[in-house]
Amino acid sequence: MTYWTSSAQLLRETLIEGYLENVEPLRVGVGREPPLGAIVDLAVIRINYRGASIPYIPGSSLKGVFRSAATTLASHKGLKVCSGLSKDNCMELKILRDPEWGEEKLGKRVERLLREGRNQEAMRDFWENACLLCKIFGAPSYIGKVSFSDAYPIDERGNPIPVRMGVRTGIAIDRKTGAVSRKALYTVEYVEPGARFRFSIRCRNLPNYALGLLAATLKMVDSGEVKIGGFKTRGFGAVRVREITFKSRDYPEGGSMMKALDEADRMLDLSDLELREGWIWAEGDSAWRILQRLEEVWTSVQLKS
Repeated sequence: MTYWTSSAQLLRETLIEGYLENVEPLRVGVGREPPLGAIVDLAVIRINYRGASIPYIPGSSLKGVFRSAATTLASHKGLKVCSGLSKDNCMELKILRDPEWGEEKLGKRVERLLREGRNQEAMRDFWENACLLCKIFGAPSYIGKVSFSDAYPIDERGNPIPVRMGVRTGIAIDRKTGAVSRKALYTVEYVEPGARFRFSIRCRNLPNYALGLLAATLKMVDSGEVKIGGFKTRGFGAVRVREITFKSRDYPEGGSMMKALDEADRMLDLSDLELREGWIWAEGDSAWRILQRLEEVWTSVQLKS
């Protein structure tokens, strides 16, 4: 049996690109301690890019946002899924019994089978015991099938786009007493609305319903239902998705049919769309229509926990 969770065979490549434009102040911070030389208490994370220090959205932050929202969507569908966090992921939570080794955590069993060269057995046990989100986003000892780039304020040629920064003063509240903290005032830095961060989401071997789950999550981000960064309850973090592009290719033949990659999946006929060198290719509204059709696959399929 061929599992789409395996990396041994390339079944499909999918790429979603575009810009995240913040319509509210955006803050992705560097932690509690401000960087050396910072003039604010809570600074925005930056990176040196082509000689300039620019704010950015780490791919790890985007992945966390998507997995969290996907957890909610999967739970509403009746699937049992883990958070993916330390000590709360399938590799730690799933206990298997082995006649020789006794009880083993799924992660330890997969690692042991891989060391013994029993790759097919390792992938079978992972496939049968890991939740859908671990299969998509990854788990300890298993690289997921979707990756998120860091999102930079750059144009299509990679040149930095000017970004306006702002600073607000806030009042700290003591969580225990509910009163104003002794160190009451703090300053927080943020990106002013209107900045555009170029992002990409790369998927390998994801079936149509899994792509549909990502599409549903991306739509929630675009609508402002899911926000990015900190201070969300204070009116920060809403973004819109702009200039979106969708590309996908099935292997080995390519073509306009996105085939079903497992028994639960549904084939998607996209013969009404343009093909470029074997790739299904769409931009703007056309790309959103593909994502909507993939989301419909996600909504309609029956999946086992």
